[in-house]
Amino acid sequence: MQPRPLLYAALFATGASLPIPAQAGFYSGEALYAVCTADKNGKDYFEKSYECVGYISGAVDAFNTTREANKLKSCIPGDVTINQLRTTTVDYLGKNPIDRQQSASSQVFAAIRKAWPCASAAKAPAKKKSRKRR
Repeated sequence: MQPRPLLYAALFATGASLPIPAQAGFYSGEALYAVCTADKNGKDYFEKSYECVGYISGAVDAFNTTREANKLKSCIPGDVTINQLRTTTVDYLGKNPIDRQQSASSQVFAAIRKAWPCASAAKAPAKKKSRKRR
């Protein structure tokens, strides 16, 4: 089994040291798509790759933490890799360019939910109306 928390911390720490322009708002889906689809021959490809994977991993961890805080389990299968999360997110962003104006975290969430939807809770049977005894 991989030490995922250590891997996430290393990737996030690497990405945190990269220069990112300050924005007065959320990191956009457009910005995430740009770093995740960087030219493999570009001199900054590895830095952008780390930024991409670090952001997606952090967003997914935040979503899972929120679910746990609400006593819900993660909907993402345990054997899903970081690369699969990246590919799923990039594919989603590529197919939904109009949505890239929104926050990157909302787009990661949408991509992940589409790929691995949470099983809907089985509806509880409706209670039968009880007749009042007179």
